[in-house]
Amino acid sequence: MQEFRLKKGLAGSLLATSVLALSMAVLPSGAAAQDSDLQGEIRFSWWGGQVRNDKTDQIIQLFEGQHPNVSIVRENADWSPYWERLTIQSTGNNQPCAITMQTRWLATYARPDILMPLDELVENGTLDVSGIPEPVLNSARGADGNLYMIPHGVFYFALMYNEQMAQAAADAGVAPLEYPYTWDEFAEYLTAILPHLPEGAASVHNMGREQDAFVTWVQSHGEDVFDGSNVGFTKDVAIQWFEYWEALRTAGVTEPPEVMISDNSALIEESNIANNRGFMTNRPPNQLGSVQTTVDTVSPGTTIGIMPYPVGPDGTVGMDIGANGIAIGASCDEALVPVAAEWINFWTQNEEAAGIYESDNGVVSIPALATAQAEDPETQPTQVQHIKLYQDVIDDANPVFWPAGGYQALTDTLNRAYDAVAFGQLSPEQGADQLIADLQQQLTQAAR
Repeated sequence: MQEFRLKKGLAGSLLATSVLALSMAVLPSGAAAQDSDLQGEIRFSWWGGQVRNDKTDQIIQLFEGQHPNVSIVRENADWSPYWERLTIQSTGNNQPCAITMQTRWLATYARPDILMPLDELVENGTLDVSGIPEPVLNSARGADGNLYMIPHGVFYFALMYNEQMAQAAADAGVAPLEYPYTWDEFAEYLTAILPHLPEGAASVHNMGREQDAFVTWVQSHGEDVFDGSNVGFTKDVAIQWFEYWEALRTAGVTEPPEVMISDNSALIEESNIANNRGFMTNRPPNQLGSVQTTVDTVSPGTTIGIMPYPVGPDGTVGMDIGANGIAIGASCDEALVPVAAEWINFWTQNEEAAGIYESDNGVVSIPALATAQAEDPETQPTQVQHIKLYQDVIDDANPVFWPAGGYQALTDTLNRAYDAVAFGQLSPEQGADQLIADLQQQLTQAAR
């Protein structure tokens, strides 16, 4: 099996070992102490597919078994409907007591009339944040400085690739990438591997319209994505981005524009990477397990690996990280806040709960628990890859502060701008102008 190589070698393993040693003092020993007086019914909302739903249900049952006077009402949805429903609930002051939240969306909801500020609950010990690294905890603060969620999983973005195709190219003399590699080296590798792929297969999904890749590009070129509620990057860096992907597209290294639009929104079983029509794509690495399960059915014998995004020309790492966690709705009845807080403690601190969830929505935020999962022989190999790559690259990550509406605004405006460039409606220069103007307009509207 041919894998990309980390020049850092054992950096991730050494980091994991040192973190484990430093964290033993705060390693959670299991469930929080039983509270026979804890009682009440709370609603808990989250997003995800059936696998995540099943894991969440197991954790809820475990919690309810330890707190027989507590009941948790389940509210789950897919990604986009989740945020649409939460917006409607917040408008009607009908938020769940426990709300799964993400740093990319936090600024939109980080107001005391939507989410409850949590600093006082942390200070008085009602909420237990033991072992959560300070930078991760601070990522859950709003623009007003208040803590609005307790992170339980740290997510990052990376690339997925077909390991058999990489091996075939290596056997044919194409040198594998060694991390860190620049964007230019990345393009050279993708071009070199193309003749060794199955007929009709593209080297890479065209990421010109993918905001996760664009964020990495901007930051690896020494610029900011946002400056408060303003666009932080220059026109030049946007032009270079469009030109980069247009060069690969016109050379046949990526798929054509119409496939570009449909592929990453397609079901995994219909996607290029699952059907050997593509070597590489950008999907969240926490989905590696579900992707591999699907690939095992669609293309038996194919294995999918993960690798980091390229670095900038001077070696600058542009990788964004974020956190998923649980917030408490501002409309939660005062008598139920202790129940919501205990549920958050259980989700983040209980070793058995963490083992069930298996870093499904981001690497578990407590490093000792993450290391324990990676070293557990029963952990799925795909999750071990997910955790170890995170440990290899996390020290150099460059988290983005996403302003209100920023995530959706960048996604929408980048999609439209690059689609127009790829279909020949705009030049890269015009596409950059449109991107910046449209993005700034949406950011300004969201900030009002």
